[in-house]
Amino acid sequence: MKYHKLIMVGILVAGITTQTQAAVYGSLKQDVQVNTETGEKLVKAAGQGVSILEVDEHNYLINIQGNTNQYVSKNLVEIAGVITTTLSDETKLREEPTGDSALLTYLKANTMVMVLEKQNEFYKVKVDDSVGYIYKGQLNTDGLDAVPSKSSLGEEIVDYAKGYLGGRYVYGGNNLETGVDCSGFTSQIMKRFGISLERSSRSQYSSNGYRISEDELQPGDLVFYGNNGYINHVAIYAGNGQIIHASDESTGIRMSSLYYGKPLIGCKRVVD
Repeated sequence: MKYHKLIMVGILVAGITTQTQAAVYGSLKQDVQVNTETGEKLVKAAGQGVSILEVDEHNYLINIQGNTNQYVSKNLVEIAGVITTTLSDETKLREEPTGDSALLTYLKANTMVMVLEKQNEFYKVKVDDSVGYIYKGQLNTDGLDAVPSKSSLGEEIVDYAKGYLGGRYVYGGNNLETGVDCSGFTSQIMKRFGISLERSSRSQYSSNGYRISEDELQPGDLVFYGNNGYINHVAIYAGNGQIIHASDESTGIRMSSLYYGKPLIGCKRVVD
């Protein structure tokens, strides 16, 4: 069985009282029988804090003070958070998980934070008595794959759109099953989530949502392309520098790089 070793940090974390703590910690969801260092068997009650030392697909190697390390099913442990540090002297702690959200404060490099969950390109963190969001590029992300991920509406939209990868491109098409053009694709995908868009790419750019910068892009945002300021194509931003779009008749609905060839003219957010 192959396990991934997680970072160790020498701090005290609420609910865990051992001297050297794992970066990942949590609590028991139900009573669990554990072995002490002397071989005695004890029952630890639900809510007991645990250090999570190693993880694989189905199990955690946990430690509770005074007990030997042992493997338990992931279903028995609630992840509380992961300890990590900031990377820059002007790490921004924001009120919401967006690049244009209100700024709560700046944090210095190597500030220790408790990461609670991942949402889009941001992590929800607790530092001292404040809770806010930090962009992923400003945190040491080693070990953060253990953090619960909260799906946003934008991510749900992208997941739904991916179900049509390989579908047909049809100029003027407005049916996801038989064929769509670029704006037909975006309008029909968004319609599934109660979001009404204008029919053409130019009208979507001029009338729907509000403009954002490329640095603010999140899954579910719309990206517009064209030439000399003239909009002639629209795509859905899928995250990680990728878009999903009804490209053309030869390639159909596919994933592409954000900068796949056509000049990018602007971006808009239509998801609340």
